[in-house]
Amino acid sequence: MSAESPPPTRPFWPWALVWAVLFAVAHTQAPDYYSNQHQYYLHGLAAAGLGHLNEDWLAKTKDPTPAFSTGLALLDRGVGPFSFQVVYFLLLGLYFEAIRRLVAALPGFPSRGPAAVLFLTLFLAAHAAVVRVASVWVTGIDYPWFLQTGVANQYLLGPGLQPSVFGVLLVVSIVAFLNDRPVLAAALAAAATVMHSTYLLPAGLLTLGYLVVLAREGRLCSALAAGAVGLAIALPVVVYSAVAFGPENPEEFRAAQKLLAELRIPHHAVVDRWLDAVAWAQIGLMLIALWLVRKTRLFVALLVPAVGSAALTVVQVVTKSDTLALLFPWRFSAVLMPVALAVVLARLAYGVGRLVGNREAASRALVEICGVVVVVLAAGGVYVMARGLGYQVNEAEEPLLDYVRDHKRPGEVYLLPVKFPTLKKEVPASAAKTFVPPVRTGQVGIPVDLQRFRLYTGAPIYVDFKAVPYGEDDVLEWRRRMQHVEEWYRHRDWDASGVLREVRTAGITHVVATADRDIKSQGLELVYSDASYRLYRIKED
Repeated sequence: MSAESPPPTRPFWPWALVWAVLFAVAHTQAPDYYSNQHQYYLHGLAAAGLGHLNEDWLAKTKDPTPAFSTGLALLDRGVGPFSFQVVYFLLLGLYFEAIRRLVAALPGFPSRGPAAVLFLTLFLAAHAAVVRVASVWVTGIDYPWFLQTGVANQYLLGPGLQPSVFGVLLVVSIVAFLNDRPVLAAALAAAATVMHSTYLLPAGLLTLGYLVVLAREGRLCSALAAGAVGLAIALPVVVYSAVAFGPENPEEFRAAQKLLAELRIPHHAVVDRWLDAVAWAQIGLMLIALWLVRKTRLFVALLVPAVGSAALTVVQVVTKSDTLALLFPWRFSAVLMPVALAVVLARLAYGVGRLVGNREAASRALVEICGVVVVVLAAGGVYVMARGLGYQVNEAEEPLLDYVRDHKRPGEVYLLPVKFPTLKKEVPASAAKTFVPPVRTGQVGIPVDLQRFRLYTGAPIYVDFKAVPYGEDDVLEWRRRMQHVEEWYRHRDWDASGVLREVRTAGITHVVATADRDIKSQGLELVYSDASYRLYRIKED
């Protein structure tokens, strides 16, 4: 048996369910389809038969998250897109319940009573949408976001359902380990990698932490069993990733890796971009939490992956390896940061609970105040959703999107006026965009303009910046297409410049232009126009 056994607790149902629901409501989620969902939903919805997405170039490239895409297609066919919201709601509740059980399993931390209620209230408040919106109103920055996200904007929870959300299974894995179920813990950690291969490194390091603890306790058989189960589940993911995205041509592979790391996602992959004062503060909080659990089994289980992540980060900085950067050695911070927040808040709540002591009136008042706060935060989440205070998009494009959705036909390919955006280091880095005004074309950052085109209309497009492939040949093709589009839209007269001939050769059938940068050609027929956009059909040659 383990050196420590979690303290016995009485059943907490149905209050655990109530807390989980309130957390999910207070957190909120974006309506489909938003932000990264345009990247991760494409393969699944194309397989499900949405519009003509099966004809889209990007939908035909190698799928980086095939298990997620398969599940998405099954949900869409069987239930419809509303099921995506339901699944994310359930994962939000699972995350909160896992955190509650994690704290309850630690000796010396509150599991019941006023202190536990205070802890749950504080943890919920740190994730509440209305608090994040208020932060944006007051400071212009979503500071509460940094309490739940890891460094480099690596997070478990986001605005909606996407593969990264299944990193919640890593938190559930920790809970299983603390409750002396190491084989289940390893299986859950590996299960996260099935949904998103970017969790291979943090899941492997976390499992290694479990094995070190078990070995220290003299439980070698349990360690071997846990390691074998975790490896058996994760190995197919490793094989698929190596075969599908491993190097075929070393020179092209390096070029593709550099494009992804330094051009497409530098905010995730370039240390100089994200290592700032806020990141150091996050690291400090994680270290404080490790110190607070130093006398528990959790300490070594978290210390091993934390040290491993730090060491690999140093290696990446020294070697400047784009391949290692795209493995995100710092991604374990996405797990460690919310766990650290929970540990620190739980210790704070425990201290307040001791001050209250056995005074019944004070205990009751504390619980009642917490109850009011939680209800207000949940109501705030409903208000944020109802008033559209977050998850903003470019509403001016919706008439155009409606037209394309209603008039698209098989064999069509739409050209959008996209370009490589201007990306600069932000202060603070890794700030969330969920509750701030969206980036528009011409501003610094990745614009939201026409990001929704594929999934909203079901029509294939030639290329965009937001959604990218991962195979080396496909990444280079993506860059070539983006360069072509930038060059084409530099010209206003497509006959004199010869652009129309090139666009025809590329297989494009329809062209979108903005009203302020309209184009002209005898070979273009205007089929839709509004105050913001023009849509042209390319006449047959």
